[in-house]
Amino acid sequence: MAFNLNTSPSHLLHRAQQIAANHSAAALKSAGLTLRQFSVLAALSGNEGVSQSDLVNATGIDRSTLADMVARMEAGGMIKRSDSKTDARAKSVSLTVKGKKAHDKALPAVMKADTALFATLAKAKQDALIQGLTGLVDDADKKVAAPAPKAKKAPAAKKAPAKKAPAKKKK
Repeated sequence: MAFNLNTSPSHLLHRAQQIAANHSAAALKSAGLTLRQFSVLAALSGNEGVSQSDLVNATGIDRSTLADMVARMEAGGMIKRSDSKTDARAKSVSLTVKGKKAHDKALPAVMKADTALFATLAKAKQDALIQGLTGLVDDADKKVAAPAPKAKKAPAAKKAPAKKAPAKKKK
């Protein structure tokens, strides 16, 4: 049986993601932002002082990539990090005035790109797609957040009786 890419959810989601990323990248070009940078700014907008772990959860960007991005965005003056008031090990991340301006400049273009992506879908299909994608993300987040089941202790292996060395043949 041949694999049909046109019915593969993972393939179709990948293709849809490529299309969406291209729309967003074109929209964000004038603001001088990447889609991931905009995601960080959007996650911080109205959520000042969140931890980098919170940003990982909000954006889906992996921890090490986000740490590099936050450092570069801080150096670029879009965000600032400060010691967390609730966790001595963590940093709180907030938008700067420059970051807020970049977010506000890019937001209409991103919203326009999102609207253009859905232009060919009926409203009911748009709602169903958003619900389905939200469900996939929520389910994945729940699995990541759930504690791993404790492994059962394997019973101690029984030692096989030692084999006797074969007797030497007499000549």
